[in-house]
Amino acid sequence: QDLQLQMEATERLKLRVILDNDNAERLILPSRPSSVQALIDEIKTRLKLTFDFRLQFEDPDFDHALCNLVEMEHLPSTASVKIIRLVELDLISTSTSETSLLNDSTDAIDSPERISRWPEVFIVPKFSYEVEHVLKEGNAAFEKDGKLIRLPRDQKHNILEVMGEENF
Repeated sequence: QDLQLQMEATERLKLRVILDNDNAERLILPSRPSSVQALIDEIKTRLKLTFDFRLQFEDPDFDHALCNLVEMEHLPSTASVKIIRLVELDLISTSTSETSLLNDSTDAIDSPERISRWPEVFIVPKFSYEVEHVLKEGNAAFEKDGKLIRLPRDQKHNILEVMGEENF
């Protein structure tokens, strides 16, 4: 058994790293990293990625469905891993009107029940092409003129539904 563990630790790792729907990179590591975080660090270094992410892998035990990678021993020596970008929320407001609103309702915000419902890391999922396009145009208009976007009800519903599925 010790020999098997030693072999697994030095085993070569051949990965297909899925960056997004249109991009994937082949990556061969001479040995298996000791932890998921070590693998993430290695992928960041080798592929020159500057953002934080978590990994999912195609699990052969479940017809290659994507599963979160939490233990290195679950990852086969040849595998596809998908990068899931993480976006951290900036909870500090620089607007005085927002700050005063926050101060007025501190009790509701500070309650343990309220705080525990927010994820530590907020994952921004991919939306439908139409929604992504509208959001991109809205961001461009805001950058150019400071103009806020107005979304139709169905697009708001789509955004909330997709975000809820990804984060909860």
